[in-house]
Amino acid sequence: MFGGFFGRRRGFDPFEDIFRQFQEMERMMSEMFRGFPAGGFEMGFEPRIEMYETPDEVVVRAEMPGLDKDSIDIRVRGNYLIIRGVKKEEKKDERENVFFSESFYGEFQRVIPLPVEVKEDGIEATYDKGILEIRLPKAESARKEVKIIVKEPEEGKKEDKGKDEK
Repeated sequence: MFGGFFGRRRGFDPFEDIFRQFQEMERMMSEMFRGFPAGGFEMGFEPRIEMYETPDEVVVRAEMPGLDKDSIDIRVRGNYLIIRGVKKEEKKDERENVFFSESFYGEFQRVIPLPVEVKEDGIEATYDKGILEIRLPKAESARKEVKIIVKEPEEGKKEDKGKDEK
C-alpha cells in the first residue's frame, strides 16, 4: 500500500471522494437544466459550429456525427440560421452490459445569428462524414464597402458649438 497522501487512512480514499464529488456535481447540473426549453426542444445537444466569411458568402460548418442527412432541417429566418434535426437511437439487443452512454438521441435545434444579410436564393448545404456545411451568399448590401471620409468641422459650426457649451 502507498503511504503519504495516496495512502488509505481511516477508511478515506481521496480518489473515491473526488469521484463522488464529480458524480454529485454532474447530477446537480443535469437537475438544474432538466426541462429548460431551447426553442421548444429539450436541451442536451447543440452541434459545434464554425463560421467564416469570404468576400461573397458566409460559410457555416456544423459537427453532427451519426445523423442521417434526411433528418436535418435548415432554414433562414431574418438574420438567423436555424438548424434542426433528430438523432435516432439504434436499437441493439446486446446492450445488457452498457455501463454509461454520453451519446445524445432525440431532437435538437441550433439558432445562429448571421453577421451580415444573406440572399435567400443560392444557399447550398452538403453533409459529409458528419460535417454539415452551409454556404450562404451575401446580399448585395453586405458586399458593398463604403469608405467614410473624416472631415474637420466647418468653421461657422465650430463657433456655434462653442457658444452652446457656455
